[in-house]
Amino acid sequence: MSFLDLTPTWTDQPLTDPDVAADVVDLMLTLGDRRRGTFAVILCDPDDHYRATITVDLPAEFDRLASPLDTHTLCSTALNPIVPAIQTAPNTAVILALGRPGPARSPALDHAWATAATTICQAAHLRLLTFHIATPEGVYQPLTTPSPTNHPLATPSAA
Repeated sequence: MSFLDLTPTWTDQPLTDPDVAADVVDLMLTLGDRRRGTFAVILCDPDDHYRATITVDLPAEFDRLASPLDTHTLCSTALNPIVPAIQTAPNTAVILALGRPGPARSPALDHAWATAATTICQAAHLRLLTFHIATPEGVYQPLTTPSPTNHPLATPSAA
């Protein structure tokens, strides 16, 4: 998967296809973002089409956090200023991605970030399409990532 695989009309396609979503993450998180440590919020409209990307640089030691609780706190801190803005646009969907240095896969760290992102989105009633990890070696989804079809917030509920 690579941003080079994106078609010229990718912004007209819903980002519910995991391969297309991974390619978009690859496009949005540069190699520098990954080496530096960056958290990306990719905003999608109610039809799950790309609209914008917000990136937050993380502290240098983010990949050496001692516990999942620390990871949850950092993820929450990164999302806190963004969540109220997203909530003003009903049915906005998000793709979240952690750009990080290090080995291609770091199961404990990646699981902690995916779990934190999912928990925070559920609590804020945000529609999380997917969560991705982007390293210099590539982009992938941790196993704990919700899919649009099984995520409890994937379809708007009657209020």
